[in-house]
Amino acid sequence: MTVAVTGATGFVGSHTVVHLLAHGHHPRLLVRNPAKAATVLGALGVDMTRLELIEGDMVDAPAVARLLDGADAVIHAAAAVAVTGYRPDASDDNVVGGELVMGSAVARGLDPVIHVSTVAVFIPSDEVIITAHSTLAAPRSAYGRSKLATERLARRFQADGAPVTTVYPGGVLGSHQPTHDSMMEGLAGALSTVWPMPRGGVALIHVEDLAEALARMVVAGQGPRRLMLGGDFLTWTGLADLCDELTGVACRRIVVPVGVMRGLGAMFEFAQRIGFSRYPLTRDGAEIMVSMVPTDDSDTEALLGLNRVSVRDALEEALRWLAAEGYLAPHHAGRLAPAGSPPARPSRGRWWQAWLARRVVHPIASSAAFARIGPRIFPPLDRAVHKVTGGRILTSQLFVDSLLLRTTGRRSGEARDAPLACASEPGGTWLVVGSNFGKEHHPAWTANLLADPAAWVTRHGRTVAVVARLLTDDEREEAWARLRDVWPIYDRYEDRSGRSLRVFRLTPS
Repeated sequence: MTVAVTGATGFVGSHTVVHLLAHGHHPRLLVRNPAKAATVLGALGVDMTRLELIEGDMVDAPAVARLLDGADAVIHAAAAVAVTGYRPDASDDNVVGGELVMGSAVARGLDPVIHVSTVAVFIPSDEVIITAHSTLAAPRSAYGRSKLATERLARRFQADGAPVTTVYPGGVLGSHQPTHDSMMEGLAGALSTVWPMPRGGVALIHVEDLAEALARMVVAGQGPRRLMLGGDFLTWTGLADLCDELTGVACRRIVVPVGVMRGLGAMFEFAQRIGFSRYPLTRDGAEIMVSMVPTDDSDTEALLGLNRVSVRDALEEALRWLAAEGYLAPHHAGRLAPAGSPPARPSRGRWWQAWLARRVVHPIASSAAFARIGPRIFPPLDRAVHKVTGGRILTSQLFVDSLLLRTTGRRSGEARDAPLACASEPGGTWLVVGSNFGKEHHPAWTANLLADPAAWVTRHGRTVAVVARLLTDDEREEAWARLRDVWPIYDRYEDRSGRSLRVFRLTPS
């Protein structure tokens, strides 16, 4: 069949193209940017000579007409997404595009007309298990209402007997996501900052399973159908536990009541509207987080003969890819971070921290006055917070990558804890600097390491034994630029102290 596809440069659409080709179909793609399509699909190993490209988008009537003329079937996978980020145009695009693509396809007699919806149209639900025939929800935001309007449009076509197949996927995981958004963005944001733990959970499906299911739906003569494919359901605690197990790093969590979670969603969405925040959470996202329940996919799996990837394997693949692409820093990806992985990309949840650090924290921390009072306040505060949170959090982590170093006192023989900024290295080692807030003498922990290099590092709730080594002058010079990236005021500390700041490499033993 000649299968028209919208959203072919998106996460689901691009993988679906691969599976359509494997099933012997001829994909015809509606794309805004042919060059981007070549890049996205080329990364998946697609031979572009086997594809037909129509330039335009789902709200472009002439382009949609060119896409559908002469086609046998259509997969409408395009959607403007606004679950993790506010998009003012999302609601209009979804409704207009859905009506144009599905309406034109039905009018031309295409069979099947496949509409990729979302399990979110049923959220919140009064049912303990969601099926394809569950009651539709009443979302509050314009984006949520647009998805519901598109769903009702598909149902009107189905009620008239049109061969429209609607599929309801959950959160999609996997690799090779062209645009960082939705479940993948939320996952990276939670692991990189603090993960709110409300009631509820999430349904997860591997992108390859969804793409294969869509390819298997391309069969004429099946009539109207609604197919649930939410995936495996995990509570938020269960998902965080599995991430911890896969990475070997304990993520930072905070229990959030349902009402507070909804309020945070509304607050962050408003902050995104006025350009103040990029944290990946909206009202709809918060509602889904607290209200999601398991889905019954058994009929769909039996009908299509699907043998799905396990949620553990899907999550591991997703985390490896996020780390390899720089969306998840090596110290958050843990054992899933590839050697030589790129520096972490700016996180949507962390831009304000960088701004605040540059404009407020760095100028204060580099002052002589702070050198007098800082050591009396911040190390004790860090140690207290670290103890209360079970080693998961240091207050300094808000503005700089940090760890707690435990050394053995060279005179007392007792354990001494020092919260320190650190530079993570690809091989799993850390660099730490004996800045002592720019004071004249070296900090005591550096003398402790010179006397006994055996120490312990606690970071994000995980403690490892390390061996410390003082860098040579040449090694220190080579590492200095990376250290300045972590804490730009090290140069000021060195100038004010009148000494060469000691730099140690901490290697897990």
